[in-house]
Amino acid sequence: MFRAELDPLRPYVPPKTWRMAAEGTDENGYAKLTSNELAFGPLPEAEAAVRDVLPRANRYPDSHVLRLREVVAEANPGIGTQNVLVGNGSSEVIFNALQLLPSGGEIVYPWPSFSLYPTISAVLGMKARPVELAEGSELDEEALLAAVTEKTRAVILCNPNNPSGTYLPLGRVRKLAGELPEDVMLIVDEAYVEFVDDPGYRTSHELALEHENVLLARTFSKAHGLAGLRVGYGLASEKIADYAERVRFPVSVNLAAQVAAVASMQAREKVMERARFVISERERLRRAFSGAGVASIPSQGNFIMVKFPAADFERSGVLVREGEALGYPGWSRVTVGSEGENDRVVAALSGVGGAAS
Repeated sequence: MFRAELDPLRPYVPPKTWRMAAEGTDENGYAKLTSNELAFGPLPEAEAAVRDVLPRANRYPDSHVLRLREVVAEANPGIGTQNVLVGNGSSEVIFNALQLLPSGGEIVYPWPSFSLYPTISAVLGMKARPVELAEGSELDEEALLAAVTEKTRAVILCNPNNPSGTYLPLGRVRKLAGELPEDVMLIVDEAYVEFVDDPGYRTSHELALEHENVLLARTFSKAHGLAGLRVGYGLASEKIADYAERVRFPVSVNLAAQVAAVASMQAREKVMERARFVISERERLRRAFSGAGVASIPSQGNFIMVKFPAADFERSGVLVREGEALGYPGWSRVTVGSEGENDRVVAALSGVGGAAS
């Protein structure tokens, strides 16, 4: 009765911190560093915007999400509202873009990477074609290009990559975009773009203007601290944006998400200030791991993959994502938290060796 390719799929099993957040329960006072969330709540401007619209929650919001498209365009020079996609998180943006492609065929992506990619492939009746990361968990554009065949419909590049934290500099992403066949879509998943400390990457939005087949997917769940509201956006050619809007569910971006995202995007210097804090704390944690003799992967995300068991972190009151679930058995993915939370991560290393602070 059901499609056979869906048989291997299983419902997503989130970390237990999601239940704690939903229920407001945490009897043990854990530092919750499992899900790459921002340690801080939404900006005050976003909170105020949500409060202001609650009396209108009985009314449908703008289905086209025009105001958010406008502020996204304003934040990316050269981009117009006709180049902006919106969605219920960047996951919907990616899903809607892939729906536009001919059925069948293959989707190429690095691996380990975001677990949504093989799931989407199966749901859309396409074959997943993962490409192993290079030595040191590095992304390799040449390996991705070598995996492209006449069956390839899209290449997805998570950049920076989750869970490794590694990334491709803009020049190498541009090379990948330039060498792909025109009928293969390149989706650059930039969920963690605000945490890239390479100034040369800040003009990555220009790729959407240079290529008809490139989509950049971004989110308000990470640096903007709006994970609970589920809103994301994409930057792409006018044709991709137009067709993606045709397949998007009407009103997929709710009223609270729309106004909070607009307010947060308009206060983007405050968002970048928070991102700079995360970058600074990320480096402090890496120094601590190094000082304790614990291996870690250099990261451009708001997290670090470290060779230290999640169970040992938990015994110290720190919840992290188990590496086994991410393709890194024996490792843990540690979200960069607040200063106090990161202090607890450093303290968890105390039994290993001379951890530096």
